Amino acid sequence: MTSQISAAAVWAWWEKIYNSGDADKFVALYTDDPLLFGSAGKLYAGSEGVHTYFIGLPNGIKAKMGHQQTVAAGPNVLLTSGFADFILKDGTVLSYRLTFAMVKVDGQWLIAQHHGSPLPK
Repeated sequence: MTSQISAAAVWAWWEKIYNSGDADKFVALYTDDPLLFGSAGKLYAGSEGVHTYFIGLPNGIKAKMGHQQTVAAGPNVLLTSGFADFILKDGTVLSYRLTFAMVKVDGQWLIAQHHGSPLPK
């Protein structure tokens, strides 16, 4: 249960930062050398890649994180998969699947790998 709570906290922070529109804050949620596949269809690597990805997203989109499940792959590794809805300015909802691999660094859970893909219709 502790791993589920830890992962849920990261997901909650991710949603909060996404909805703030502040791309600079995302870097703090990720390790120094993360890999990120988002909606842009390109692989982004490192802190600079995370920043580049989030700064390039259109303004005004809101995220609502949904159900997620977590598996502890070790004492310092969590694998979590779940769902998120992204609400566009016009009210259109884009439903996604998200998977994060998280590692504990200096007592803090950080995202080391992030993969997002549209939910099939």
